Amino acid sequence: MAIEITNNGGSIKIKNGAVVRHIFKAQILEVSVIKGNTIKIDIGQGALHNVFAPFGDVTIPVALNVDALRDVIADMLDPDAAPMGGATEAKQIEQITKLTDLNTAIATLQTSVTTMDSKLSYEDPMRVDDSGAEILYKGFSNKLAPKDDQADWAIQRIRKENGIDVYTWASGDRAFDKIWNNREALIYS
Repeated sequence: MAIEITNNGGSIKIKNGAVVRHIFKAQILEVSVIKGNTIKIDIGQGALHNVFAPFGDVTIPVALNVDALRDVIADMLDPDAAPMGGATEAKQIEQITKLTDLNTAIATLQTSVTTMDSKLSYEDPMRVDDSGAEILYKGFSNKLAPKDDQADWAIQRIRKENGIDVYTWASGDRAFDKIWNNREALIYS
């Protein structure tokens, strides 16, 4: 049966099939080789409490021979040894770098989507009010079914001044937060 022995921080985790045992590092007195091919983890409570693992059954950690396996397990007892796969400063820096790169990619993607959205949303108005007096209102929305009495709109005003068309936006921006029904009372710049 496959035996896995891993460094679990303050303990050594030994998994033998479905059976898992954690031995606190402070309990372990010695790791030795007995009978030529068996690892003995002595926890100082007598033979029935010690842990024995035949070299051929240990799949994790991988070692060339029983002596190398003993040394790897003994190294796990070092209080400064990081658990296999555990947190280290180098791994934290690596993760922070990946998160920073991810944030940059997300920001770039958001900018691209906003730019695309702006181009699509402002291509064709959903409402046009050409009620005369040389003023034309165009209503744009990024919703499929915007309500005229809700803040779903970006409103553009086109006004003739001395034969020249002057384009301005309600509140001076293209945000979809204006009410189409209030277009004549809004301030344009």
